[in-house]
Amino acid sequence: MGVEDARSKKRKRGKEVELSAEERPRKANWIDEQRKQTQLPKLEANGAAGPKKADKTAPDEEKPVGRKKTKRMEKLQAQKAREANKAAEETKKAFDEAVAAVKGKAKAKEGELSKAATELIDKMRRGGAGDKRLLATAAERIAAEPDKELDLFDIFFHLHRVADQETKCMAILSAVAVFKDLVPGYRIREPTEQEKAQARSKSVLTLERYELKLLQTYRRLLPDLEADMRKHPQVVAPALAELVKVGFDFNYRQRLIGTAIRHANSSEAEVRGPLVSALQDMLEADQRLEASKEAVLAIGRIAQAMAGKNAKGNRDILRHELLQVLLRLPVGRADAAELSGPTGDLSTADDDVKRGLEEASITLSAKELRKREAELLYEVFVVYLRILRQRHLHGRDLMGAVLTGLARWGQQVNVELLLEILSELRVVVKDAISRADEFVSLHGLNCALVLLSGPSQALLTDVSWLSGSMNEALSLALPSMFSTHSEGEWPPRRCFSLEEGKVTCSEKEMAEAMDSKSVPALVLRCLRAALKCPQGYSNASDAALASLIERLFSIALVADSHVGLPFLREAALLLRRHQRLHTLLDQEGGIFGLGGVSDTTVSLVWHFQGLSCSVSPVLAQAAQALPSGMRKRGSVIADQFPIQDSHEWLAVEVRKHWAAMSSAPAPKLKAKASTKRNRSSSRASLFMSELELQSWQS
Repeated sequence: MGVEDARSKKRKRGKEVELSAEERPRKANWIDEQRKQTQLPKLEANGAAGPKKADKTAPDEEKPVGRKKTKRMEKLQAQKAREANKAAEETKKAFDEAVAAVKGKAKAKEGELSKAATELIDKMRRGGAGDKRLLATAAERIAAEPDKELDLFDIFFHLHRVADQETKCMAILSAVAVFKDLVPGYRIREPTEQEKAQARSKSVLTLERYELKLLQTYRRLLPDLEADMRKHPQVVAPALAELVKVGFDFNYRQRLIGTAIRHANSSEAEVRGPLVSALQDMLEADQRLEASKEAVLAIGRIAQAMAGKNAKGNRDILRHELLQVLLRLPVGRADAAELSGPTGDLSTADDDVKRGLEEASITLSAKELRKREAELLYEVFVVYLRILRQRHLHGRDLMGAVLTGLARWGQQVNVELLLEILSELRVVVKDAISRADEFVSLHGLNCALVLLSGPSQALLTDVSWLSGSMNEALSLALPSMFSTHSEGEWPPRRCFSLEEGKVTCSEKEMAEAMDSKSVPALVLRCLRAALKCPQGYSNASDAALASLIERLFSIALVADSHVGLPFLREAALLLRRHQRLHTLLDQEGGIFGLGGVSDTTVSLVWHFQGLSCSVSPVLAQAAQALPSGMRKRGSVIADQFPIQDSHEWLAVEVRKHWAAMSSAPAPKLKAKASTKRNRSSSRASLFMSELELQSWQS
């Protein structure tokens, strides 16, 4: 009984163990663990004699390999080595072909296409709509996998060569649209002979092959684009503009920028517009100042060539939009880099390490940027001074752009060059006044006053011609005060747009339009520059100030009511600031020696009488309140005007007129007419009658 009880207890414990093992969750590798636990001993492959059980403890990988298996493994390894060598040779051969194609040693034959391009053309080209589908398919495949499908660019070049005119244009435009997304932000350098002899990995060779293939495609694309620009400039100009924006740091930069600048001087506004905008964006995005220098040199070559042609009687002119590109030069990057400081501590690094870090960095140091800025400004002033000295060969718009650029960058030059510029400006202003050209004379005065209000305040030079020239130029500007945009289109282009039923204004475009095509805005800039210049009007005599205030009141009286209001405000503030000139408010006026043989009386009473009768209620109310409020100490002159900034008030002229037109009542025709004559006249008239006007006003 005892033996049976022991056996029953043992069986019971075994069942409990099995149940507990079944209840536990099995691991993913539980079979491998079981095999390891029940593994039989193995023979050791150590050369021991005799198949003994105790020697079966060596692992499987240490078993002696048979003769047949050894031969098979050798054949397999040899086959793999042959395939690897063949792939490396094919990659190196393709790389050498790409290098040769880039260098011009192996040019594509006429009509020669890649295998992938030939298959796709045979499959899809059916003419007409089939060509368009073929272009779309090729563009989609290249954009999806450019490293594999770059040979499909042959389709664009093939259709551009053999298709009809519309398909040719679509082919070149599609090629540029695809290529501009593939352009890297660096130049592709061809490998040297020493680098070719070095052993490189397959991935490096593949990358270099792709880059050289991309460069070869660009070499074929750029000449076709230039040829189409000569034939169809209006169609291809936007594509060239997009390529300029993204490819100014790529290879063949000088050729690309030169082509864009040459066509940016076109006589067609549709061609100039996108190219000028692209060049401006390029200058703003240029971080290394290399593309900016190429653009300035190209503009200088165009200006020199145009001056030579015009001297021989040619009528070609240099467009002022091309000179407006130079107003976007990225001067000031050196100061920004110096403020940001170095990216790391290089005090303990040697010269070789610093030189290597500078070559590998995408940005330049402040020292290198300052050096390039100096070279850039030198080339810019060479262009400006050449045009100033050949001003009789160029138009007034171009002279305005040149003088604006001199005012923008003139304070960056040294004292010797500044004195030369001031002497040249005096001749320009005098010549413009003698020809009754207020636009050029005001630009020249503004440039001179801006240059004298900067670091050149300590210059000892004769600037007595400024006040007299200012008075003459303001007198010449009176006929141009009928609108804010007196020298250009009204309203200006690209400034206003209709979005969701509302008229929106682009502040950038409006500022550019007013800087280049607005005489009233130019007069305001001259006035502010004159008041800041110590050699101009800030410390001038009472006679010069009295003459200036009288000219400003004359502009406010004669100009359009919207334009005259800011000039009345500026003149009133200037008169209030100089209390000794309050005698101008008297009927007898003040007696001043204005440069003549005898003294001259200046009075503003008659100006106030005309302004108080203005059709503009705001202008008339301000003119009536100014004479009495000017003498009161506690009165604030600025409160008499509904504007805080004169320049902003001029900029809203178009919106003010549109708002007035939107609130005006619609004209009504008479319901009945007694005679046929009255009936015909009422149909032709679009004005309200006097009774209707009086009832509407009441």
